Amino acid sequence: MSKVLVFSGANGTGKTTLAKSILEHNIQFINADDIKKTENLSYIEAGQKSLKMIDLCISQNKDFSFETTMSGKGLLKRFEYLKKEQYRITIYYLFAYPIELLLERIKERVKKGGHFVSDIDVERRYRRSIQNFWTCYRFFADEWTIINNNELEPKNIVAGNKKELYIIDNSEFDVFKEVLRNV
Repeated sequence: MSKVLVFSGANGTGKTTLAKSILEHNIQFINADDIKKTENLSYIEAGQKSLKMIDLCISQNKDFSFETTMSGKGLLKRFEYLKKEQYRITIYYLFAYPIELLLERIKERVKKGGHFVSDIDVERRYRRSIQNFWTCYRFFADEWTIINNNELEPKNIVAGNKKELYIIDNSEFDVFKEVLRNV
């Protein structure tokens, strides 16, 4: 069975950093931001290319990984396709709060040559990302984990699969649920 690892969360939560720290070198990591930078493409072109790369990996039955904010529902058809092709789907959802922390991280990233995301986009995607993960995308996963990435060391707070929910840190999971209720 082929596998896909999905690194998801709002802008500034640390998706790329986590992915690069845990991925094996033999698994392809598809990241539209990296594609934009290395191939000098627009954001739209880089996003389209990353989707084509995902489709190619699926058609070749390859193990791969990608990152997404999950702020839209455009990937739902691809998740359906992954299930149809019997992929084992693992989602790592990175969560951080308050939103001001993410805005500050993005400013720091830009100072180091990273990509800019407007405050308005971050705030909109933050709300949609949490909601879409919790109400849609996690149900496609064979296993998923919500990771609090407020601190230097990411911390698992809750994990689940098709049948069960494993609460690792009650107080942090309560914060996640509170944010979810207020989005």
